[in-house]
Amino acid sequence: MPVLTDRPIPLPVPATHHHLESLAAEVHRMYFSKYPPLPVRWGQQISRKNRRTIRLGSYNHHTAEMRVHPILNRHTTPAFFIQSIIYHEYLHHVLGPSHNRRFHKAERQFRYYRESQEWLRRNLWALLGRKKSVLRARVVVDAPPTPQMALF
Repeated sequence: MPVLTDRPIPLPVPATHHHLESLAAEVHRMYFSKYPPLPVRWGQQISRKNRRTIRLGSYNHHTAEMRVHPILNRHTTPAFFIQSIIYHEYLHHVLGPSHNRRFHKAERQFRYYRESQEWLRRNLWALLGRKKSVLRARVVVDAPPTPQMALF
């Protein structure tokens, strides 16, 4: 007979906050249903502090696989932002690697495009691993190049 205790049974902690496959499935269903669904997974975690740039997503044309930066896998990242990365990478699958006018026009068709751009503008400093006050002070004193992100 099993022994009963007063301690609660620990539940398994999920390894991920966002369920990437369901976010990708929704983007596929809403925008790219005439194409076969693409595999999407979290990229590898590379621990670097004080980055100047960050690649939030990538698409491999040879394997037709998308990767999303694992730094976005936290409760503070809204699901629509991760979906915007997935949407961007799907566009690379459909339109090719260039960020030309046609690509940018199609990118603006994403439902939460403006919200995603605004969230990125407000949170880029955190994604780069910098403190907000340090980034502002450095911009005023040194005037380094503006931090940028790459979605490809």
